[in-house]
Amino acid sequence: MRKLLIIIATLTLLLYGCGGARQEVRMKELPAQPDTEKYVEVDAEAEVVPVPENQIVTKRNGVDAAKKAAIEKAVGVYVTGQQMISKSLLISEKIFSKTTGYIKDYTVTSEGMNGLFWKTGIHAKIRMGDIKNDIDALGLLIKTTAGNPRVMVVIGEVVDGTNQNTGSAETQISGALLDAGYKLVDQSQLEQINAEETLKAAGDEKAAAVIAKRFGADIAVVGRMTINTKPIEMEPYKGWISGRGNLSLKVVKTTNGDVLMVYSKADNIPDISIEGAAASVSKRLSGAAGKELASSIGPKLVESNFIKLLISPLPDLNALEKMKKWLKTFESVTDVAVRAFDEGTGEFEVELTYGSANDFAAKLETGKGVKVKEVGGHAITAILEK
Repeated sequence: MRKLLIIIATLTLLLYGCGGARQEVRMKELPAQPDTEKYVEVDAEAEVVPVPENQIVTKRNGVDAAKKAAIEKAVGVYVTGQQMISKSLLISEKIFSKTTGYIKDYTVTSEGMNGLFWKTGIHAKIRMGDIKNDIDALGLLIKTTAGNPRVMVVIGEVVDGTNQNTGSAETQISGALLDAGYKLVDQSQLEQINAEETLKAAGDEKAAAVIAKRFGADIAVVGRMTINTKPIEMEPYKGWISGRGNLSLKVVKTTNGDVLMVYSKADNIPDISIEGAAASVSKRLSGAAGKELASSIGPKLVESNFIKLLISPLPDLNALEKMKKWLKTFESVTDVAVRAFDEGTGEFEVELTYGSANDFAAKLETGKGVKVKEVGGHAITAILEK
């Protein structure tokens, strides 16, 4: 009986629960997260061979080709035309294969037969940041050439009035520059420079530029290491040899012979022999000089060669591309690279063969409706007037 009562009570509770009011669980809706990604708009067209009697596939192929054309325009902002050709397989495999991932959305603006081909036009919104990061990961992103120019190092060494051919100072300084990522003129080429040319280059920056340019260098580091030795008469180094060295260097641009920087330092080291004293002071002076040059040449060259140019408004990637091409038409311009494109403002890095920021700003206002707002030492801010 007791078991029967327990069963009846359990069934009653279950029935009561089933018949009672149900509790409704509501999912709280989270607020939509803002889209913080930066997009660039671009128009692109492409032609494909139509698929016979299958317009659906033809249209799809046309859209895919137009998407790729849009991405090619975006990639062209960050790599050179030569890279687009020489690295075409790598770019195709790593970049163009991810076309859909770079395009947020698009609109077909035109489509139809154009002679024997099906032509499609689209207006697309592209994630430029993703493309730039992927290109950089491939090592193809355009870098400032001033950051790692090709350097020629030629230093004449004189010990006690006698010319030396050890090349120890050149080796020390060249090693520091190599470690910092600079490219150097091959040592076998430097052997073609005779002692007379070395001495002339050390005292004449124009001559140094001519010699360095002969070997394809952007920068010449030229100078003299002069060391004088003499016996030490005082304790505690009496009987040793004092080596007093003086290192004087000039860093010269090969394009115009301008001196980027001048470096000079002296030191004194004792040793038990003439050879040891000379070698020690040479190593210390050239080692210190190498570190200083490695950290200074790049920034100095950037300051002298490059201008940061901010221009707005540039409504889309097409306008950015046209501006880049226009800037390249100036006689003083060697190259133009896009460094950023954000909310209608393009940041260009303009490499000049000659002239200052003020000179280039004056040229900018001669066409395209450009109005310069501000000119700094190596920066220009300008607007496009309607």
